[in-house]
Amino acid sequence: MWFRTIFRRRDDGSTANGGRGRSGLRAPLRAASGAARAEAPLFDEAFLRRMERMSLQAQRTLRGNPSSGEHPSRHQLPATIFSDHRPYSSGDDLRYVDWNAYARQDHVLVRLGEAEQDVNVHLLLDASRSMTIGRPPRLRLAQQIVGALGYLALAHSDRLHIVPFGPAALRPFGPAQGKGRLIEMLRFVERLAPQGDTRLAPVLQQHARRHPQGGLLVLCSDLLAPDSLEEGLRALPPPRWQTLVLHLLDQRDLQPEIRGPVELEDSETGQRLALTLDDATLQSYRRSVAAWREALGRICARRGATYAPLMSHWPLEQQVVPYLRARRLLG
Repeated sequence: MWFRTIFRRRDDGSTANGGRGRSGLRAPLRAASGAARAEAPLFDEAFLRRMERMSLQAQRTLRGNPSSGEHPSRHQLPATIFSDHRPYSSGDDLRYVDWNAYARQDHVLVRLGEAEQDVNVHLLLDASRSMTIGRPPRLRLAQQIVGALGYLALAHSDRLHIVPFGPAALRPFGPAQGKGRLIEMLRFVERLAPQGDTRLAPVLQQHARRHPQGGLLVLCSDLLAPDSLEEGLRALPPPRWQTLVLHLLDQRDLQPEIRGPVELEDSETGQRLALTLDDATLQSYRRSVAAWREALGRICARRGATYAPLMSHWPLEQQVVPYLRARRLLG
């Protein structure tokens, strides 16, 4: 939902939460937050080892360093496994000469093959207050996704950037490369603290200016922002950028569980709205949410990004990972 429900009845002050008013609701919320932090760790070592068998599927149009990495690129270099030839030039390594072709054609040719490269992997994580809502909180799944993708990037020699943000970008992690930074990265993700509101467009625009080379960018957010996602994606044009927008949703975003006279409070701005949630209002709400999600999909398609909505209660390994493989982020 766009608002955190306070469950305050307007007629007699009673609530749908056992008759408690707003002040009585805050303590259970704090206790629930503490319980979430005390539950199982975000990352399971055995799961991460299984994840290492996969890799991030970067498009070959991305600009990388052909001297390292495991992603196919557009560059062709002398190689033993080849896809083309070129004439031999003075100084070429004789190991890559195609002697069979020389015997047939009397020309000295060098085998050319696709060079592999690393890529810049940018993981942008919405850490605003609205991300702390959900069962479990959306922020927890976002941290798990970013931690898992960051693990893959470091394990396969990519250059990793992790940028948490709220109203502005926070202190980033990276650029980092190599398995030696794994523990530091996982701790960074696990210790993220919720921020204020969300500003998508300026965060994406500033990030694009700081990284003109582009790369593979994954945005993890509930997309509950007053500014336009399209303005932000405009700064990330393909083929320089390969962008995946992961839209994190809670079940109650789609099917609210509350009814009757209530007062809603925006979890980020504190703005309040009093209304009665009857069948007609809830039906109108569901239509609006469906139209909003369809509009987000169209915006992403228009800007060359991939839109991928996912639910915060999905288990990471059983549902989220297969979902990301189906969208060709993992392979």
